[in-house]
Amino acid sequence: MQDRRIPCKIAGVGCRFNPSRSSTGAFPIARLSSAHRRAAGRLIAGLFALAPLLVVACRESLSGFGAGLHARATADQLFGAFADRHVDVVRNAKYEYARVALSRGALSPSRVFDDSAAWTGESGMLRILETYGAHQDNKYVMNSRRGLPVPARPADGRHVTTLSRLADSQYRWDTSVDFALGNAHPKDIALVVSRLLSAGEGLGEREARADLMASTPRTAAVLATAFSLDTLRPTQLQDGTTAVTLGIAIHSDQLKQRFPAFGDYVHRYVDPARIRLLLTDAAGTPYLEALAKDRFLTIRLRSHGGHLVALSGPAKPMPDTLVVVADLTIKVKMFNVGFHDLTMDFVNVARGDRERDWVVTAKKEPHWNLPFISARLLRAPLRYPFSGEGALLRFGVRAGDGDAPTVLVRQSRLAVQESSILKFINSLTSTAMDDFGTRVEHEENEWLREVFLALRDDARVVIAP
Repeated sequence: MQDRRIPCKIAGVGCRFNPSRSSTGAFPIARLSSAHRRAAGRLIAGLFALAPLLVVACRESLSGFGAGLHARATADQLFGAFADRHVDVVRNAKYEYARVALSRGALSPSRVFDDSAAWTGESGMLRILETYGAHQDNKYVMNSRRGLPVPARPADGRHVTTLSRLADSQYRWDTSVDFALGNAHPKDIALVVSRLLSAGEGLGEREARADLMASTPRTAAVLATAFSLDTLRPTQLQDGTTAVTLGIAIHSDQLKQRFPAFGDYVHRYVDPARIRLLLTDAAGTPYLEALAKDRFLTIRLRSHGGHLVALSGPAKPMPDTLVVVADLTIKVKMFNVGFHDLTMDFVNVARGDRERDWVVTAKKEPHWNLPFISARLLRAPLRYPFSGEGALLRFGVRAGDGDAPTVLVRQSRLAVQESSILKFINSLTSTAMDDFGTRVEHEENEWLREVFLALRDDARVVIAP
């Protein structure tokens, strides 16, 4: 039988739900461990956060940038910014020390709160770390210092992490990241995303596959080292909607052939992961479902007129307020740890031409899957991050004023109550951070840079001059 698989398309890093390398805890997933989330979560979270982008570079979606030299320059800057972010990283001594110290203290903030070497500023019960990243001489240079400028060129990044002491043993992490994308306008980026979500409309499986391969041959060649699109099934329904099923296989064994350290890391931390995400309205009507298990990601969606609609029944358009239900299991050393039924509110808070923003808030504790030994430890601190305002993640795209570039924006908030159980969880996962050493990071950056450069080159061909 003929192998009908083709490489899938992925656009990953700058938009992922996981915080950047300069950030510490960011969301309920991070509470399993900042170190482990920063490690295994890189590929997992990116894969789900950008699940529809697995078929990104089809001709119709890239046309959302427009046509002509301006559109080409816009796509060049956008994909080029992400490529420039993933060259070799050079850190000044301040940031090198701080990123390790803050990661080690993510779930035990008291161990880093009074460490003046880890901060660029302090005032009363507040500590702050400011870091600026920029592409220089084919390196990405990250310096921690006071008084950061606003991002001025594509790939410039401003990272601000604060730690507040709220009471004895109670702290709150806040992060804010601005990453410059160039002159890509928020409404154009939204149009690209909208068109790729509905890329299957009016096409059969054979036509959809042919369009993918013809539009992005360079991207397909790079992504074939790690992924394959085993299933691409658009089904035209009688009501005019299109139901799409995607099946993406993850191949860490193939990744090892060119990137042995990175491939081995993916094999250890990503291959065993099991994740389920369900996007519904307040009444429970599903709009998108994604399931990862046994190195295979399945995504189901339904679209009409360029927009997502309910997966079944009447073609109800997706509302601005949604509910995300998440399950996650990851392997840490010999243990399988995670949670299920994590319920989060997902709200579109800005939809203008100059700004697109979404907020995800978690105020309900999930059901935890932790090692049996943790049953002897007090679990009240596991509920603490969901109390009050809850844990928060805000992300979006905002146009700059005047000649300032458009920036990708991410903000997060996470409260931590120190306890034995959090120290126990932190101890489980310190290995993951140690494993993500220089060689793994170098290979990961090299692979991601190749992806974004391929997307840039394919876009140049698709966008008519």
